[in-house]
Amino acid sequence: MVTTALSAAGLIASPALAQDEAPAAAPSAEANQSNETIIVTASRTASSGLDSPTPTQVVSGEIIDRQAAETIMEVLNQNPAFKATRSPNANATNLASPGQATADLRALGGQRTLVLVNGARVVPFAPASSRSVPTVPDLNLMPTIMIERIDVVTGGASALYGSDAVSGVVNLIMRTEYDGIDARVQYGISDEGDDERYRLGVLAGTDFANGRGHVVASFDYSQSEGVQSHYERDWGRQEELIVPNVDGITGPTGVPYDQIRTTMVRQQLGAGSVIVGGPAALVGQTFNPDGSIRPFNYGTQRAGRNMVGGEGFSQILMTDLVPEVERFTFYGSVYYDLADNVTAYIEGGWSRGTGRIDGANLRITSQLISNDNPFIPAEARALLGADDIRISRQGYDLGVNYFTTKNETPHGTLGVRGDFDSGRWRWDAHATYGENHYAQRAFNQPIIQNLAFAFDAVDEGAYLGGVPNGNVVCRAVADGNPAAAGCVPLNLFGENNFSTAARDYIMGEPTNDVEYTQFTVAANLIGDIFELPAGPVTVAIGGEYRRETQSLVSDALSEINGYLGAGNAPSYSGEFDVTEGYIEASVPVFDMLDLNGAIRYADYSSAGGLTAWKLGGVFEPIDGLRIRVSRSRDIRAPQIAELASTGNFVFGPVTLNVDGTQKTNVIQQNSTAGNPDVGAEIARTWTAGFAYQGSGALYGLGFSVDYYDIDIQNAISNPSAAQIAGLCNAGQQNFCDIFEYGPDPLNAGERIHTRLISGSQNIGSFAQTGIDMTVNYRTDVDSFGPGGYFNLQGSGTYVIDSIFDAGLVGSAPLDSAGAHNPYTLGATPTFQGNLSGTAGNDDFNVTLQALFISSGVQDRNYTEDADRAAAEGLVYVNDNSVPATWYFNLFGRFYLGENEQYEIFGAINNLLDQDPRFTPYYILTSPVNGQYYDKIGRRFTIGARVRF
Repeated sequence: MVTTALSAAGLIASPALAQDEAPAAAPSAEANQSNETIIVTASRTASSGLDSPTPTQVVSGEIIDRQAAETIMEVLNQNPAFKATRSPNANATNLASPGQATADLRALGGQRTLVLVNGARVVPFAPASSRSVPTVPDLNLMPTIMIERIDVVTGGASALYGSDAVSGVVNLIMRTEYDGIDARVQYGISDEGDDERYRLGVLAGTDFANGRGHVVASFDYSQSEGVQSHYERDWGRQEELIVPNVDGITGPTGVPYDQIRTTMVRQQLGAGSVIVGGPAALVGQTFNPDGSIRPFNYGTQRAGRNMVGGEGFSQILMTDLVPEVERFTFYGSVYYDLADNVTAYIEGGWSRGTGRIDGANLRITSQLISNDNPFIPAEARALLGADDIRISRQGYDLGVNYFTTKNETPHGTLGVRGDFDSGRWRWDAHATYGENHYAQRAFNQPIIQNLAFAFDAVDEGAYLGGVPNGNVVCRAVADGNPAAAGCVPLNLFGENNFSTAARDYIMGEPTNDVEYTQFTVAANLIGDIFELPAGPVTVAIGGEYRRETQSLVSDALSEINGYLGAGNAPSYSGEFDVTEGYIEASVPVFDMLDLNGAIRYADYSSAGGLTAWKLGGVFEPIDGLRIRVSRSRDIRAPQIAELASTGNFVFGPVTLNVDGTQKTNVIQQNSTAGNPDVGAEIARTWTAGFAYQGSGALYGLGFSVDYYDIDIQNAISNPSAAQIAGLCNAGQQNFCDIFEYGPDPLNAGERIHTRLISGSQNIGSFAQTGIDMTVNYRTDVDSFGPGGYFNLQGSGTYVIDSIFDAGLVGSAPLDSAGAHNPYTLGATPTFQGNLSGTAGNDDFNVTLQALFISSGVQDRNYTEDADRAAAEGLVYVNDNSVPATWYFNLFGRFYLGENEQYEIFGAINNLLDQDPRFTPYYILTSPVNGQYYDKIGRRFTIGARVRF
């Protein structure tokens, strides 16, 4: 049985889409149909991708090879419909999964894009986290060398595939046949001499049993060294950020800015400690390494930890720009024809990905140091008198905390498929099992309690007997506090004046381990039930059962949120199962019109019964022009973390309307937990457009235009304690009921709120509309030599609006189309384009690719108009602009030997060494958004390939 694929746009595809190595235009879809089995991701009943009403694009394995891509996401993220939300280039602020890459269609979150392998679900990657973060497959663990093609459905598909297919579907089609060995090796390095990359891959396969069986296996290894710091790049050394305008700089109309964009933004905490509280003579003094004091060189615009100018460096001096990533994948399959019309198969593999990222230093903003602390140097003590002091400090000398992750995924599928009634009916059944083993280890992570003990040092003799003896100990040890056993006092006055033992005492190593399992059994039956004048009515019916489990186990300190900052992930476990069935039908109404519809019902143990459906049609008024439209209701059931995560507890004040009286109380609060009662997200999507496939004088030309509209309701989110209180105070009693209450000690007979445990809630909504465009032109060019050709391909996505409504009191819906920041859900450039031209012949091909990102703004909540800021409650800034950006990539391949046995290939990415645009991220104060902009700069790849 031979398997082929066609896209819903046919051969009209984006630049990373249709296979462009052929010397002439590909034949039409009709010419390809013959007697082969057609697999179409967007529909199970369509006779070809052209007959499906939902737009689909196809990335061939040849395109991945041509770009010397180590992972499939390097190519997919060039598609304007994708956002690189989680990828190594964007992951310098992702401590839980620095090596991860997820598919995120429409910038609506990876949890709303379904990933399949050969049409079946794949076990997701489940990082440890104290919040309900997306649990989605890691595409960096997919075997790049085994990819035959990737189908990208850019519309809702829950009626066909179930939950998560809200923004679309990414279906990885693996090779099932190969004869011979394909081995390749490549090396890459940036123009700055860093980000070294290595890759080794082998693909091998053969037939057996006189062609009845086929076996294919591969392994693929790659390693990327990453880039250590923003200061490794000239743009990073500019230390650019947006900061509060505390100095009152005014705009053109004399109105002070709320915030300003500026360079030379540095930390004002001090590398050797700065006195920020105490006697006036000492405030503003910093400590030299020898303990002497001098005035700290403060800059301007001092707010929080930052200032503009002055001494020192940025807070992210030692934070990785791009993390280190290593990946290894093994994948194989065996297909065997039990009979002429029955094939059994087994396929699966094992993958491992590791990542390492340097995070942040210990940052102290206002630490109390008691007057009797013997570490206070003599010069400062002479001015101290009887007062205590408070210090700030940026602990560069204490080292940076760093995180390592290991992610292993064994998985396998056992199945059988076949046909009967002379091929009019096809069937398949399979069982899939996969596991994800995630392990995170953090190092140099400050322990909250140990810090408190180590900061508070005393002279043992003076403290206990009034006579100093020079033995400096922790006060808690002198007091006999058993919790302080082993405490070593920490000297923070001047750089590197602490002992190694003291440093080791305050630092811990959090451990988080996650086990995730997924078991699926599914069966499908597809066939023609009767004939109409225009053709057969085709139906597909099928069912699926799936069970998923997740268990997180953490160390003892993580369980009690004992680490400062990241690393806390209290243990939890959860599971769900779902039984679902669907039916789909394609009806040829007349020669020019096909209708398609599907409905699916899923019964979740967690979310109950859910229904998804789809209706659509394809109209062909003239040969080659297909007008298509689809409408769907799609679903996303809550993930296990959104149901069962324990979250984190903190203490803080909350103002709440209790029985008609506004009361403020400092309470224990946890607003990051899961919620077993959270419901499913519901999306309504419709697409409309056309695709044209040229013939005659226009042979080789294809283009498509599709409008899409996605509206997601009941979006799952975790509102803060203050936001929940706001909803309660606005009269929504169900949110008042989330709080726990007890007697009010200040008002007899009255209640007061005492605790909050709030899980995931269905209160948000997202909506995005836009237009996808693709074009492809291919022609023979005899002057290029034997087999000469030229291929021009382009694609673009224009986002009309991208609206997020948090559903909270005081928050208005925000349209983030044209916003380029990395922190707003739905923020996306207004237009992104991808254009490439390939010229070649039988001996070589060269491709020049251009990627375009339109101009825009940092944040839709910002404005450069003072009057608009006042009228609409926006943030008035001096510069909210983001310029348009072009990136150029150059790829080349040269063939030697008979049948292209040997190949030399190379690539230059970011050919013109374009710097990233300034798009700051407040987490870790990162100045650029790696989701859209290249942080590495020009980089080179060279490699060799042999086939035999």
